[in-house]
Amino acid sequence: MVGLQDYKEADRIVRLLTPENGRITALARSARSSSKRFGGTLDIGNRIEVTLRPPKGAGGWWSIERANLEDGRPHIRSDLERLALLAYCTEVCGQLAREDHAEPKLYGLLDMAISLLDAMTEAPSPLFRLGLEAKALTFAGVGPQMTRCVSCGEPLEGRLSMAANGAHHMHCSNSANPVTLPWLRAVEAARRTPLKGSIDAPLPPGPTWALAEAVEAHLGRRLRSRPVLATLTA
Repeated sequence: MVGLQDYKEADRIVRLLTPENGRITALARSARSSSKRFGGTLDIGNRIEVTLRPPKGAGGWWSIERANLEDGRPHIRSDLERLALLAYCTEVCGQLAREDHAEPKLYGLLDMAISLLDAMTEAPSPLFRLGLEAKALTFAGVGPQMTRCVSCGEPLEGRLSMAANGAHHMHCSNSANPVTLPWLRAVEAARRTPLKGSIDAPLPPGPTWALAEAVEAHLGRRLRSRPVLATLTA
């Protein structure tokens, strides 16, 4: 599950990320008034198995007829920073996913990220989040270029800056977001290797939210979960 919202007096709007149909918006009727029907199944980050009824018309919502909890990821919920990171990961992957389009890579990335967070005893390296952002952007088809200058195509060297579409030589771009070559190499390595390898990996100095800004540029809005996570990791 990647989103949850109260609706009318007793219902809930549920946002799901599925490998077969991408992002789905579904209505769970009486989810707030009947604890027997869904119990604690509908919560952000849960892996659930659902029986869905398709919408009747274009633009309508799916309906959840039944939901079973497969993994509630209970250990994350005892740690505020990991919980905030869970919310952030679900928003990034869920919002980058398309509706009514298979998204197995984004689904697999999010499922792995949450499983890793649940197995941790403390918050991961900042490279873990950057690796997830880089992978999610790549799987969505808008991954930033971090090995050559976006403007001139030449290898990166000297003074560099980071924009939503990737890295530039300072003299090729008016971006005011400076970045170092070691930072770019570390993030590029995290993009190309399993997410597990970024849990304890060191991160050279660089822009904290450069890839989050790339996600926001693609979505055309701010990530709602980012301010809370930023406060906890400052």
